[in-house]
Amino acid sequence: MTDPPSKALIVGISGPSSSGKTTLARLLQRVFNEVTLNAHHLTTFIIHEDDFYYPDDQIPYTTTPSGTIQDWDTVSAIDTDFLSQSLAYVRTNGHLPPRLKSKEDQSEQGRLSVPDSVVLELRDVVAKRLASSLKTIAFMEGFLLYAPPGKDHVLKKVQEFIDLPLFLPASYEDVKRRREARSGYVTIGQAESKKEVDLEAEDEKAPQNFWVDPPGYVDDVVWPRYVEDHAWLLIPEEGEGDLVKRVGSGLKVRRDVGVKVAPGEGVDMETVLRWAVEEVLGAYNRLG
Repeated sequence: MTDPPSKALIVGISGPSSSGKTTLARLLQRVFNEVTLNAHHLTTFIIHEDDFYYPDDQIPYTTTPSGTIQDWDTVSAIDTDFLSQSLAYVRTNGHLPPRLKSKEDQSEQGRLSVPDSVVLELRDVVAKRLASSLKTIAFMEGFLLYAPPGKDHVLKKVQEFIDLPLFLPASYEDVKRRREARSGYVTIGQAESKKEVDLEAEDEKAPQNFWVDPPGYVDDVVWPRYVEDHAWLLIPEEGEGDLVKRVGSGLKVRRDVGVKVAPGEGVDMETVLRWAVEEVLGAYNRLG
């Protein structure tokens, strides 16, 4: 028995913390949203991996040189079952499940650093080149979306629903500077007694807490976790020491493991956006 045809193209946008994932997702949504296709508007929406964190009291702890703290940058902090079920729902139904009410848009938002003229230009390009009857594109952004190829990994059940995996490298220096400039993150609070997630039921619970990175969190947790979880993707440099030291700035990335890597090293967001639009157009027309 064959699977029913997909009703949505799901585009993954991953990379280290503060690499521009959310910014790119919002720009792509502006470019593709409501483009007219066969008398129908193209529908787009963003799915934030941060909306799939476990409740605050279920986030694991880790011991660092600065002390024992909660670790929000490990896959164990993410409800990957809820995430994969939500992506399956999107693919089947072409819209978000009612349960998925984003708290991410209540967190601090950066400026979209691409002129409106560029967005309008790319929207015209998209309108002329769309060649599919598919009506929905979902942009899934998150720091941990892809599994190492050829291995049994908890993220495989997530990645199998991502039609186009994009990856945005960022240097250690940029990650540290941007992450430490953020005020913090909205979180959902403590766990409720009911653990089963009903995707069809709306979530009326408002965000409860606000997480602020403790001192040294980038060096103790964020960057080492990123490097370890993406050891299959990052290319170590020559030298001695542990993997974190050997990847250096972290900008050397493999391009032969099925993930589409953004061009250049530290290029501007307009260049990344133009690249991403071409990748999305190609995947959209192939899928339809």
